[in-house]
Amino acid sequence: MIEVVTVENAHWAGTALAEQFKFRYRHFVANEQWEVPFYKGMEYDQFDTPAAVYLVWRDVAGVVRGMIRLLPTNRPYMLETLWPDMMPDPIVPSGPAVWEITRFGVERNLSLSLRKQISAELILACIEFSVLNDIHTYLFLTAWGVLKRIVPGAGVEAQIHSRKTLPSGHDVASAVVPVSQAVLDKARAKLNIHYAVLDNNSIEQQHAA
Repeated sequence: MIEVVTVENAHWAGTALAEQFKFRYRHFVANEQWEVPFYKGMEYDQFDTPAAVYLVWRDVAGVVRGMIRLLPTNRPYMLETLWPDMMPDPIVPSGPAVWEITRFGVERNLSLSLRKQISAELILACIEFSVLNDIHTYLFLTAWGVLKRIVPGAGVEAQIHSRKTLPSGHDVASAVVPVSQAVLDKARAKLNIHYAVLDNNSIEQQHAA
């Protein structure tokens, strides 16, 4: 199951909020060699605000093994602030129905089958979250491999806008992803996952916070 974690409901989620920062250090700093801020083994940036929503997959020990960060575009978000040259053209108007997806990652040292399961559940969780929160569009900023393989592998259509290789060697891309109940139904059929992947308790805690 995928938990919905925010600053507001973090007290209900135990160590989930801290664990996602630790996962990001392992994945993006230690493994992927991104030059991003970190502190005591936790990666963070300027967009980790109270507006951020974290969708996290944890193992039985409570360790985050995969995650996605969601940001509403009516607040500062990464693509517009740091990567304006990769913004879609025509510009997608900011607002409560348009959110950004960043920090997509799955633990490297897991079995291939488990990595695929976590990736699939994270994609479905994003779409489920969109349906529950009246979101019709995601702006996706991620590694090219995610948009090349994982997103289409889930039966989701991503409108690729920009792709570039950074001086660091990282291959990144941006895309617009329309979402709806129909998109969710198609993705569930493609992945053969016919149940809700978002944890009901974390959803209730998000809205109660």
